[in-house]
Amino acid sequence: MNARQTAILELVRQKPGIKVGELAEHFGVSPMTIRRDLTELADQGLLIRTHGGAVPPGSAQPSTLAPRATASKAAIGRLAATLVRRGQTVMVDTGTTALEVARHLPADWDLTVATTSLSVAEALYASPIQVLVLGGLLKKGFPSLYGPLTESNLAALHVDILFIGCDGADSQAGFYSADVHLSSVEQAMIRSAERVVVVTESAKFGRRAFVRYATPDQVDTVVTDAHLPAEDRLNLQERGVAVLIVDT
Repeated sequence: MNARQTAILELVRQKPGIKVGELAEHFGVSPMTIRRDLTELADQGLLIRTHGGAVPPGSAQPSTLAPRATASKAAIGRLAATLVRRGQTVMVDTGTTALEVARHLPADWDLTVATTSLSVAEALYASPIQVLVLGGLLKKGFPSLYGPLTESNLAALHVDILFIGCDGADSQAGFYSADVHLSSVEQAMIRSAERVVVVTESAKFGRRAFVRYATPDQVDTVVTDAHLPAEDRLNLQERGVAVLIVDT
């Protein structure tokens, strides 16, 4: 832990919830540098990351909706979030890896996020990011919305970038959902998006779930971990899909 990180811890204790922008201005460094410091301190258990800032350990209540992410999913979400640009409209699907993208979006940018995920809405609730929650039926046992009303709302939207997960993936056939209702919503999301980014752990490749919601030619980018087989990576790239691998 360097001197700046020690000072950051003291400021977080003095002002729980202090924002990345405030810390960057205080230390005269970039927000990216502060985010890196906060991530390292959080990994050591010295603070808890919140959207756009940090609080001391024990002062933040755990989410009532979202499951705890694996380190791999968090890393994928962090890398995927770097694809977003200031002022863009972003759509985030209901998966746990897509949720990690939302958690890593820069809170001090002028962004609008549309989502069917109540977990995403909860994660962004206290941030300056404008959130549009698409209406619909509440899925039993999972905090997300689906159905004809959801798809009707999606048909009226156009977003710059969509982050979407999957339950299964085949580098030649496409991307799959285990739920026929959610797959219909995911197809509607793809139709509304300028750019489609699939965020998933590599373990999802090589298996197919119940319903295919997209073929590779409907996807622009896949963000995954370093265990993606070389053959799958080559198959995707041959079909025009950019593949980004998290640096572990």
